[in-house]
Amino acid sequence: MATYTIEDIVIELIIQLPSNYPLGSITVESGKRVGVAVQQWRNWMLQLSTYLTHQNGSIMEGLALWKNNVDKRFEGVEDCMICFSVIHGFNYSLPKKACRTCKKKFHSACLYKWFTSSNKSTCPLCRETFF
Repeated sequence: MATYTIEDIVIELIIQLPSNYPLGSITVESGKRVGVAVQQWRNWMLQLSTYLTHQNGSIMEGLALWKNNVDKRFEGVEDCMICFSVIHGFNYSLPKKACRTCKKKFHSACLYKWFTSSNKSTCPLCRETFF
């Protein structure tokens, strides 16, 4: 099993070797998928599986390929300025709701909580009306 950790969230990938390895095919299975769209994750699993079974790639090179894909996915993603996390702690989403004025992004759930607790629909940072 391979794991990728972002803050306190873990993403997992499972590679199983058959008892007759290297004659049998390696199996790539999805572990815990967090912060990545289902289709994107499936593409990564297919890419890794193809690399290991049909391109005669090593397991270490395949894991490096997977890690590079995950790195690129979260590269440049800024923390939500309400909860200060990249990945939301409950629904595992990324900050996507951007303020039109200051351009900072927030998790939808964090914004909802902010709006209800402040009784205003303003940006938590610049205080402009959030659309």
